[in-house]
Amino acid sequence: MKINITAFILAAGMLFMAAPAKAQTLKEVTAEGNKVYVEIVDEFAGTDDAFPDDEREDVTNYVAEAGGWELVNTPEEADFIFHVDVKKKVVFFSPRTWLTPSILLKDGTVLWKSKTFIGDADIDNGFRATNAAIAKMLKKGFGKDLFPKIGRRD
Repeated sequence: MKINITAFILAAGMLFMAAPAKAQTLKEVTAEGNKVYVEIVDEFAGTDDAFPDDEREDVTNYVAEAGGWELVNTPEEADFIFHVDVKKKVVFFSPRTWLTPSILLKDGTVLWKSKTFIGDADIDNGFRATNAAIAKMLKKGFGKDLFPKIGRRD
């Protein structure tokens, strides 16, 4: 049996090119200076109880600044997606906000998911429950969970 060297080299090259791309790690994806798209998913979107635009902007800006990431306007431009599930509700006559952050690749693969952070409105945060939840997310979610995992300090 005679082996055609050219055919062998072509077949090996095709197998090499068909190999999956190197998987991205959480540390690579969230490196300082990378581009982030912040996606906020509100269970009450489209209703009177929807997450207000000014609070949406607060979350978006604080996340990008705290991570040292460049904020972009579309997921296609981003290196990764910072996904935040949001829930707002009035509990015992006081507004309450729940934020559950996660980091996704553009294909939807979850690289990191944090616990849920709850913020209650009080005089210390200007009666904005979202500000309290953001502060907890940045201090505990980033500083005590995400940043140590990727070798960064807060």
